[in-house]
Amino acid sequence: MSTASILSANQIQFAYGNQSILHDISFDVQAGTFVGLIGPNGAGKSTLIKLIAGLLPLKEGQLILSGQNSHNLTRRQRALLMAYVPQSIELHFPFSVREVVRMGRFAHRTGLLANDAQNEQSVSLSIQTMDLQSLAGHPFTALSGGEKQRTVIASALAQESGLLLLDEPTSALDLRHQQLILTQLKQQVQSQKKTTLFVTHDINLAAQFCDRLLLMHEGRIVADGTPEEVLRFQLIQQVYGVKVYIDINPLTDTLYILPYGTL
Repeated sequence: MSTASILSANQIQFAYGNQSILHDISFDVQAGTFVGLIGPNGAGKSTLIKLIAGLLPLKEGQLILSGQNSHNLTRRQRALLMAYVPQSIELHFPFSVREVVRMGRFAHRTGLLANDAQNEQSVSLSIQTMDLQSLAGHPFTALSGGEKQRTVIASALAQESGLLLLDEPTSALDLRHQQLILTQLKQQVQSQKKTTLFVTHDINLAAQFCDRLLLMHEGRIVADGTPEEVLRFQLIQQVYGVKVYIDINPLTDTLYILPYGTL
């Protein structure tokens, strides 16, 4: 394992009962990179990221987080190392947006004083980053799906962990906020050496923003590399079962993929 790895997965396997989901998953994620986890429905992407986040029990294989075995970490220690954003979240109490974002500071609290200046500065910055200033006092339960997603991402940013795990974070967002959020996350990766592992079905967004892609199929990683190395005609058609046209977007200088029929 490289000393610069913030996350290492070694021979991860997982099953729901007798149904095997993940098979011998091994990869390293280097600090300060934006990594996309892509693949068709049922490939095992969400299961893998939940294992990394500690939401599912790891029974076979090993996860190393910032040089520490995940089995040895307390919840607070894990929260200081990484933040997780699920596909969706529902809260049934009328917390405001600011209160939900403030929850991301829980692992940093060392005493009874929950609203100290450093915590509030981080909360305010995260709200601004996710374009939520006008909604800060609104109840979370009254928000649209996209506004809720931006609030949860802001809470994860306020957590100030070195590794951010995102499971389909843009699925409920309009085009403007897809670009806003991914641009902001990319800037954090570049300027603050933050690391992001980004599960997405949108391979065009992955191609535009990610430094590296892990392509999953039937519970295995079948390709690992730059978008140019992974997003190849034959492989994409084989994994997704569709014919595709691949070209370079002249505005972003990144690949774009256009499906035009099933195989």
